[in-house]
Amino acid sequence: MSFADSTGDAIPFYHEGKYHIFSLTSPPGTTVYPERLRTTWSHSISDDLVHWQELPTALYPGEGDEPDASGVWTGSVIYGEGQYHAFYTGYCLTAEFQQTICHATSDDGITWTKDIANPVITPMTELYEKLDWRDPYVFYNEEDENYWILISARRLDMPVTRRGCIVLYRSKNLKDWTYYGPIYSPGHTNCPECPEMYKMGGHWYLSYSRFSEFVNTIYRVSESPFGPWRKPKKDGIGGRRFYAAKSMQNDDGRRFYFGWAHDRAEQSDKGEWYWGGTFCIPHEVVPTENGELNVKLPCEYEHIFDKAVNWKYISVLGNSKDYGEKTITLNALESCSYGFLRHTEESYMLTCKIVPRETYDTFGILLKSDKEASGCLFLEFDKAMQRVSFLNLPMGVDPFWVQSCQAVPPATEPGPDGVRVCEKTMQIEDGKAIDVKIIVDHDMIEAFIDEQIAFTYRIYAKPEFETGIIAQDSNVEFYNLSISGK
Repeated sequence: MSFADSTGDAIPFYHEGKYHIFSLTSPPGTTVYPERLRTTWSHSISDDLVHWQELPTALYPGEGDEPDASGVWTGSVIYGEGQYHAFYTGYCLTAEFQQTICHATSDDGITWTKDIANPVITPMTELYEKLDWRDPYVFYNEEDENYWILISARRLDMPVTRRGCIVLYRSKNLKDWTYYGPIYSPGHTNCPECPEMYKMGGHWYLSYSRFSEFVNTIYRVSESPFGPWRKPKKDGIGGRRFYAAKSMQNDDGRRFYFGWAHDRAEQSDKGEWYWGGTFCIPHEVVPTENGELNVKLPCEYEHIFDKAVNWKYISVLGNSKDYGEKTITLNALESCSYGFLRHTEESYMLTCKIVPRETYDTFGILLKSDKEASGCLFLEFDKAMQRVSFLNLPMGVDPFWVQSCQAVPPATEPGPDGVRVCEKTMQIEDGKAIDVKIIVDHDMIEAFIDEQIAFTYRIYAKPEFETGIIAQDSNVEFYNLSISGK
């Protein structure tokens, strides 16, 4: 999707059978603000979501005192009124309004001309802070018979950490915009980044990302584009580090979100998290009858990994039993049982079904693990809590215990993510199979669980074992175990 070493926000656009991804691309070698944010808009297209062709850069930063001289930031693309239109955030460090809404047009979707009237929308400083005014999302609202543009902003009349809101303007022609007001003002975030709105089935969806809370992309549901907007039970498109995700819908009504996972300094698990990173696998969302969005792996990506990988189960602790080549049971009531699926692949897909037979504690998949299963990324299923999580282990302990006890491994340093780096509520029942698909591409790990939930995380350290299974005070069956490579 992006051919750059590191990429930022996706601007998805589907038109005439083609998937387009415009994306923010930082200058090579930059890692920190403001240099890293002097971004261009890269452009790639695809017929199948998997194979992408790079096209010429769509937009470059301006010069001097132009409104986008310090960077061309996130926006959206729409075809309307006989032309392609790009609305984007112009960033200029020396301007009175550093972030403004700018506009460009194109006749072919490849070569773009910036609007001489830029910026086309500037902050309303009597109501909103002038620094945060960005991430325009434009779409045609058939119910309202207007083009809508959503803008991320911060209102002045709220507590300072709760000012984030989404502002609405409307237009009949994509040129003349009329202020409506804040369409969503939840009072729970610094600034809701990369908002978008769409309708699927009988419900409207509003999604956005929060850098100040959990670094993820979430959504709200309503029966009207004007709200009220309600939080669903599982409100994340992905877990932490699936960030700034935005979506597009194809001719078959399938909708796909595109997000990125942050790079870390020195490609180290102890390095600071950067802005920008690597594109994740697209997440397909499917609405349920009650308006929730289930998240699943697109079928197009299931067929990328078509080379069977041989593996051998290595039992480390407890009681286990093999049934043929693809089924393993772990019997661990009042104890623990775990082992590893030994293989040498670093880019692979693991698929399996997990059936909890009698469970009182937790069970799941070990990823990037040491032999003791103390340092790993643990895909943990907890029936008592009705929760699935990614745990970045080992957990830290108080210094007293490090000094006075044995066998206390150094804690991981996940930074603002904490140890439980991803979590979602999930119905877990004894006897009910759970479908798991996990794709590992060196440091990138993406898990798709029961065609409902998706998690993303990055682990840079080279492990002793790539893949394992574990059960704690539980009897669990893992069947249809398969590992495949490219």
